[in-house]
Amino acid sequence: MASITEERQRLFGNDLDLYLRGGAYDLRPNGAGDLGLARGNENIIQALTLHLRVRRGELAPLGWPAYGSRLHELIGEPNNARTHVRLMAYARSAIEEDPRVAEVSEVGARVLPGERDVVQLNMEIRLIDQPNPLNMVFDFDLGET
Repeated sequence: MASITEERQRLFGNDLDLYLRGGAYDLRPNGAGDLGLARGNENIIQALTLHLRVRRGELAPLGWPAYGSRLHELIGEPNNARTHVRLMAYARSAIEEDPRVAEVSEVGARVLPGERDVVQLNMEIRLIDQPNPLNMVFDFDLGET
């Protein structure tokens, strides 16, 4: 019988491991002179984060016109309840596009203390063939340009 880690790796796959550096993503080396891989849970979290960070339509020239989210449309909007509702709806919509996601069962938004323009989205995501939900936190800066 496969372990939980092996089962998650099978379900969620592998991809190149990325990290945020200077406001952009870069490839993470593995320490042995090669490129690192994101596996299993790390891969699904990375994939869902990228889905939120990429502007919908940004990858159209590469053949992925519907990939991404509409969160960028809210940059410059006031940090209020109306904007939070839109952030939660756009995040839910983008996350549920991933075929490995069964549903986003819960989304919440809160303002981080001391951060005027940053809204923290807290999502409970039910993944396919997984008994326990994935809790994902995503910070979105309404003042980002």
